[in-house]
Order: sequence, then structure tokens, then C-alpha cells
Amino acid sequence: PPHSPKIKHAVINSLAQAELLERKGIQAMVIPNVFDFESPPWKQDKYNQDLRAEIGLSENDLVILQATRIVSRKGIELAIDFTRALSTTDRRSELAEKGLYDNRQFSDKDRIVLVLAGYTRDDLTADYKNKLIEKAVHGGVKLLFIEDRIDADRGNRDDQKVYSLWDAYTAADLVTYPSIWEGWGNQFLEAIKAKLPIVMFEYPVYIKDIKPKGFKIISLGDQIRDYDNAGLSRIDEEIIESAADQALEIITDSNFRQNMVDHNYTLAQEHYSLTSLGKYLNQLFSD
Repeated sequence: PPHSPKIKHAVINSLAQAELLERKGIQAMVIPNVFDFESPPWKQDKYNQDLRAEIGLSENDLVILQATRIVSRKGIELAIDFTRALSTTDRRSELAEKGLYDNRQFSDKDRIVLVLAGYTRDDLTADYKNKLIEKAVHGGVKLLFIEDRIDADRGNRDDQKVYSLWDAYTAADLVTYPSIWEGWGNQFLEAIKAKLPIVMFEYPVYIKDIKPKGFKIISLGDQIRDYDNAGLSRIDEEIIESAADQALEIITDSNFRQNMVDHNYTLAQEHYSLTSLGKYLNQLFSD
């Protein structure tokens, strides 16, 4: 980036801001990702009300949504570990005993499914996807890849009904976001827009820029313990178990869940809305 009194610089996170200053001596302003929190909420409607049935899910299945692309830095193996922990016999029994947050009844016949809506068209993702499938099979976790039914907009593909990514959120009960590295984090804001609880690994930009705002999440910690023989990341088992316990409370306690998602929505409106973007840009162009 060039030095010039006629050029102002903006970066997406404070880590990049520090690097730019150290490497180039350039002062930059942080302008984070934002989202339209004033638009209508994502809800079930006539178009998407059949989404669960179309992808092979029942109404009482517990759906954990991984909405990111299928690439290794997204840490999706941690979402599999979390889903495995949530699916233990004891936790399933508690789900059946207490019922779900929206009065659905969970039974022995119902499943806990990790639904992956993102695409696998990036380089090297086929190998990563196969590793995830193998890990899920070994751990007894049900994975459901729905890339062929999701697009940017609603429509048709190969004579099949296609849903938008926003439709996928309306079918979910929980969002996993276990990325090991992000430049900022689109799916974080999407989950908040959808008013869904978030299970996430605390990647560096989240810790530095987002966490101090006070968001409430189900944390998978911020440290990778090691990597397995397939090169997939692992964190301490007690962290996985703790996250599953927290999720169980959120899934079965409607008031606790509502307080969490409303709190996050309010914070996101304040810091990461289009209105807040206007403030950031006004400051950038007026300094």
C-alpha cells in the first residue's frame, strides 16, 4: 500500500492494522464487517417451510448448522466433536425429558444432525471433506451435506428446488462456527441475524476485536491442543464436554436462549449494522 497524503487506509481488523503500521508505517482505520439488522427477520414461509423434509430431516430432529465453506481453516472437525458430545445417551435422555426450547418433543427416534450448507468447490477441499466424513462415521455423528440445495438466491437447479443460505438458518436450532482463523467472520453476524446460539472457537480476530463487545457464545476455547493422524485439529475434551452442557441448557430453556440471542442482536445492531458502518465511514472521510 502506498504512502500518500491523498490516500487514507482502512483494514478489516486490528491485527491487520498493527501489521500495516509495523511493516509500512501506515496508519489505518478499522472498518469491520457489518450486516443489515434492520431488514425483516429470517423466518419460515411458504417457500422454505418444506426445507427440512426436502433434505431428509424430521421436524423434531435437532439441527446444528455449519454454514461456512468446507475448507480446513474453518475447523469443522471441532463441530463434529461437539455434535458427538451432544449426542451422548445421557444428553439425549435430558433432551427427551425436558423437550426443546420451542416445545418440540425429542425422542429416541429423533436425530442430532450436523448440516453443512457451504460449498466444497475450493482447491483441496475434496480431501478435507473425506476426512470429515471419516471422522464423523468413526464418532457416530450424522453429517448432512446440502450444497446442492443451497445457493445465494432461491430458485431451481437440475429440476430441484433450491433454497437461499438464509433459508438454511430458519431450519437450524444451533450454529457451529469453529473457525481457527478468520479475517473477520461473516457467519458470526449471520447467526446473530438469525437469532441462533453460536458454538465457536475463539479465533484471534474474535478475541481481539469482537469478544470485548460482550457477546454471549458457547466457547470452544482458543487453543488447539494438537492434530490427529489425518491432520485435523483437536481441543481438550473437557472443553468439548463443557460446550455440550451449555448447549443442552440453551436448547431446552427457552427463556435462557431468548435472552442470549436478544443480547447478541442488540450488540450487533450497535456495533455491526449498516447504521454503524455509516458512522465508521463518516469518521474515515472526515478525519
